[in-house]
Parts: sequence; C-alpha cells; structure tokens
Amino acid sequence: MSLSNAEGRGPGFQGRTGPGQGLRWQGFRWQCLWGPLLRGLGSPAARALRGRAVRGRAMAAALAVPALLLGAGSACAAPETYTFDKSHTEVRFSWDHLGLSRQSGRFLDVDGSLQLDPEQPEASRVEVVIKLSSLSSGVKELDGVLKSKEFLDVASNPVATFRSSEVVRTGVKTARVSGELTLSGKTNPVVLDVVWNFAGEHPLSKINPVYAGLYYTGFSARTQILRSDWGLTRTIPYVSDEIRLEIEAELKRTSAPLAPVERAPLDAGSAPGPGAAGGTSGAAAPSRF
Repeated sequence: MSLSNAEGRGPGFQGRTGPGQGLRWQGFRWQCLWGPLLRGLGSPAARALRGRAVRGRAMAAALAVPALLLGAGSACAAPETYTFDKSHTEVRFSWDHLGLSRQSGRFLDVDGSLQLDPEQPEASRVEVVIKLSSLSSGVKELDGVLKSKEFLDVASNPVATFRSSEVVRTGVKTARVSGELTLSGKTNPVVLDVVWNFAGEHPLSKINPVYAGLYYTGFSARTQILRSDWGLTRTIPYVSDEIRLEIEAELKRTSAPLAPVERAPLDAGSAPGPGAAGGTSGAAAPSRF
C-alpha cells in the first residue's frame, strides 16, 4: 500500500505541530526578519543568527526521525490466523468428455489455514489439505474409478496439498496466488486467480447468536492444470488433459489481531503528536477490504 504526505501536502508542509516544529519556526522567523538587515550591516551577529537557524533545523530533524519511527510502529497490524469452515468449502474440478460436454466432481473434505495480513496482503500465506477420498461426482461407479490406481490411487496417495509461495495483488479485491500443488506423489507450480469476497464479523451475527463475535473471510479461486503433469494420463485425449479447478472457501478467524502498541512521547512534558497516546487521531485500526 502506498503512503502519502498528510492531506496531500509536500515534505515542506509545516501546518502541524510536532517535535522540533517550534525551533524550525523560530529559526525561520529570525533569519527572514532580521537576517537581511544584519547582513547589510556586516555585523557578526548575522553569522550567529544564521548558525542558530541551521542548528534549529538540524535539531528538528534529529527529533523528528525517532518520533516518526515510533509512530509507524504503533500502527502495525499482526497477521490473523484463519481455518477453513469445512461445511462451506469445496474444490470443484471439471473436464471435457469426448467433446460432448463438461463433466465435474467435487472434493468435500478441505482443511488448512490462512495467515492473513490485512495491512500487507502480499505477505499472507495459505496451506490447503484435500482428502481425495472425499471425491464425489454424483455417479458412484465413476467415483470408484477416479479413486482407483488408474487415476488418483487414493489408497497410496490419500491427500493433495497446496502451499502458497507468493501473493501478487491485481486489484482492490483480487490477487494471483502462486504455490505448489502436490498430487499423486508429484509436485508442480500452480497459479490461482483469487477474489477476496468478504472479511469481517459473520453476516449472521446480528440475527443468530451462534455467530456473535465470530469473524470470517471468504474467497473464490480459479485455475487450470494439465493432469498429465502429475502423471494422470489415462484416457487422454478422449477425456481432456486440461482440468479446470474452482475453489469456494469460507474461513473462520481463530486468532485475534494484536492491539496496536501505544508509545509515550519522547518528552513526557510536551504535547503528544498525532497517533501517540492522548493524541487526537489515535492509532490506525487494521483495515479489512
């Protein structure tokens, strides 16, 4: 996320009072009002006043740097941990059947966790575990074939896993999530196109006390793979090599974010700056888009 100067003003903006601002103003006033006169007289006092202005600017800068660092630290949000709501999460897969139609199935037992950083989504990480025995196509005989050694060999490879390695934002609520998919004993890279649907208190929290105080997030994701990359080659090309994957997931927050740390001003006798304890603006709350 980008950071900009307060209210769009440039680095030289002096409209807010902060550490060292008084010194900067005093130096400016002395230099502008009395400097020209004294320089015209050639007085040694002019040199002294110019030195005072320089020292004032240096002191203001020295005080401002640690204050900015402390203020920035107070606004940092900790990553939040979410786990999958298994009753509202599924992985769908579909394939072309003889050029006649697209057939599909689902994996219904999906588990894992998400480390979500609301302030820096690019730092988020997800791990997913899919139990292949939960495969359901709606046709019992086909389910047996897909779970057999001819295809997924569920007895020898009971789970598929996905671990993310990179998150690249493509929009306000969209991202491309890269990672590795392990299936049938082989691991290959996969890129998911992800839409962030929701984050916040559960939508039913106001009408159903079961959900009161619970925070959820929801995602939709899409990708396409070639099953032959994982050694699943049987019936190609009659049944397509290309497999489309669609993921719908709801996740429950299991760890609340840490509260922002409020720090005392450098000088206990001076007025606290914006964002410090007792300031007018307070620490920024973690954003969830």
